[in-house]
Amino acid sequence: MKKGDQKELIKKKALLALEDGYYEYGVSAGADGEAFGEIIFNTSMFGYQEIFTDPSYVGQIIVMTYPQIGNYGYNDEDVESDSPKLEGLVVRELSKRDSSWRSQGSLQEYLKNNGIVTIEGIDTRALVRRIRDRGAMNAAISTEDLKPESLVKRAKAFPHIGERDLVKEVTVKEPYWFSKEGDLRVAVLDGGVKLEILRLLVKERISPYIVPANY
Repeated sequence: MKKGDQKELIKKKALLALEDGYYEYGVSAGADGEAFGEIIFNTSMFGYQEIFTDPSYVGQIIVMTYPQIGNYGYNDEDVESDSPKLEGLVVRELSKRDSSWRSQGSLQEYLKNNGIVTIEGIDTRALVRRIRDRGAMNAAISTEDLKPESLVKRAKAFPHIGERDLVKEVTVKEPYWFSKEGDLRVAVLDGGVKLEILRLLVKERISPYIVPANY
C-alpha cells in the first residue's frame, strides 16, 4: 500500500448502525464495502489476530474494547484458522504503526487484503454499554450507505445469527490429516475447531483426522 493510498483509506467516511436505531459515524480502517452481522464485544488487550481468525466469531461484528488495536501488526503464525472469520470490526483507534520483530505488516493492510470492513473513531465504551444493557443485536458497517435510517433498516432486516447454519460456513469440505506423526489416531469433527486445539493434540502425540461436521 502506498503512503498516499493509506491516507485516503484512513479518511474515508463510514457508518455503524444497530437494529435498535443507534448509529455513529467514523472512518474506514479496512476494506471498502459493507458488513452485516450480530454485534458483540471482546475485552482482550492483545491476541486480536487469534480472535479475528477464530471460527466461533463467524457471523459477528466484533467491537474491541481496548482503545488501540494493531500495535504489533500481524503475522502468518498467530492464527486459529486459514482466514479471518469475523464479519466486521469496530475499534476506537487502529494503530497505523506496527512495532514487533514478528510483524509481517500492519493490521490495516491485513484487514484490507482480507476484505474485512472496519470502522474506527467509534466511542466503543458507549457502544459496549449499549450492547451490555440491550443484548447482542444485528448491526451493519458501511462505507457506501451513509444514511442512518437506511442502514438501520437494513441491519434490522438482515437474518439473525440463529437463522443461519454457521457450522456449514466454517466446517471443512473434505477430510484431511492434520498430522500423521502421532501414536494415536483420532477423528476431529470440525464444527469450527481452532488450530491451537489441533496443535495441542499433536503435542500429545495424537494424529488428528479432520472431518466435516456432517461426516
